[in-house]
Amino acid sequence: MRIWQLIIFIQLIVFLQSRPLLAASVDAAAGSKVAVIASSSSTPGVISANTLRAIFVMNQTKWSDGTPVKVYVFSDSNPIHETFSKEVLKFFPRQLRRAWDRQVFAGLGQYPEQVSTPQEMLAKVKATPGSVGYLLSQEVNQDVRILQISQ
Repeated sequence: MRIWQLIIFIQLIVFLQSRPLLAASVDAAAGSKVAVIASSSSTPGVISANTLRAIFVMNQTKWSDGTPVKVYVFSDSNPIHETFSKEVLKFFPRQLRRAWDRQVFAGLGQYPEQVSTPQEMLAKVKATPGSVGYLLSQEVNQDVRILQISQ
């Protein structure tokens, strides 16, 4: 990794961690809300905005108890992903993709696992300890936990 790439990467991380989040659920298209979900085991019920950003840009790979974090996402063009990226993480899907690319190409991490449907997101998050993802609020069931986001 070149020094200028490292500087840009660090600036992106600092920028992302400085942006405040206001709520765990945000308005999506057509009046729906996006909820951040996690497996019921080994994950906290409340997560800080900075920790959530660090997890989704693949900088934080373990929960506070040492359990590995497993991130599930939809494709960049999925409306739920676009809303989650813009409203919860406060950046465009392409910026999130660039952060992942930097991690992978620098040999520092892997891409999050991509899912195709809300049902697949629910099944994977439910079955994987330490996992995190997002869905429209009306698609969430009792098998997963909705994370509350603190400042």
